[in-house]
Amino acid sequence: MKKVFFTIIIGVLASISAMAQDTYYKYDTYIRISGNIGFSASSERNEKLGIGGDIFWLAADNLFLMNRNNFITLGVKGFNNPYGEGSYVTSIMNGKNDGFNCIIALVGYRVTKQGAEQGLFVEPRMGIAFGSNYSAYAFSPLFGYSYNNIEFSIFCDMGFSNQRNALMKNNFYTPGISLAYNLKL
Repeated sequence: MKKVFFTIIIGVLASISAMAQDTYYKYDTYIRISGNIGFSASSERNEKLGIGGDIFWLAADNLFLMNRNNFITLGVKGFNNPYGEGSYVTSIMNGKNDGFNCIIALVGYRVTKQGAEQGLFVEPRMGIAFGSNYSAYAFSPLFGYSYNNIEFSIFCDMGFSNQRNALMKNNFYTPGISLAYNLKL
């Protein structure tokens, strides 16, 4: 009886392992590269549009919901919103009070109906924002449309901290638009 039970358990585990390996290789992975334009809505100092970009790794969900149209995302985003005498190049981490700069490390979950190459998507993301002399908890929802691996989306980066940032506030809100390309791996 023990041998039969042990054989059945080994057979079931081997079958599950084979199915998992078979489905793993059918799942898609992408690198998302984007350019962003936005502005710091929570500041009286804002006179110019900010620019930035991000790079994200998108892996089809074979962990949580087992849906190949949804993706687990992991990436880094950079943003620079100069004000006053600052320019887009010189205000990046120069120590002067002439721009709001941040780097945000994010993890998210993209929900789609048709995958990363076509259709509407929504992607709530959260992580940590770093800037000169501050850090913050970040939330950055993304909503957009993808066509032939080219994405047009809107975002709103939000940072919440107990430290003052370059905008002379504890929190920041940066709405904007994004144009991206998904490179299939």
